[in-house]
Amino acid sequence: MYIAITRQQLGDNFKGSARDFVNYLGKENEGKEPEQQEGYFNQEENSIDAERVIAEIDANTAKLKKREPKFYSLVVSPSQRELQHIGNDPEKLRRYTQEVMKSTREPSA
Repeated sequence: MYIAITRQQLGDNFKGSARDFVNYLGKENEGKEPEQQEGYFNQEENSIDAERVIAEIDANTAKLKKREPKFYSLVVSPSQRELQHIGNDPEKLRRYTQEVMKSTREPSA
């Protein structure tokens, strides 16, 4: 399993909106029937609207320093063997990803 966590950066700063990134991710659903489209999700919720994703990320600035990213991108990329093991079930992969998200978030102060 390949897992990568990368910080958001737009050029030399972290000031930009998450809109371009969310729109880029949304292209994965182009041409798919609505029931086959992948939605946004977080640790606790599924099917989060793209506009809500953008608004919540863009509002995530209260405790950030000037040179800190608003968000990190989590990539979970299982091997073909791992996908076969879970029966190529997207729901199982989503639940696993949610658990990875929970285990990688910073502890509350």
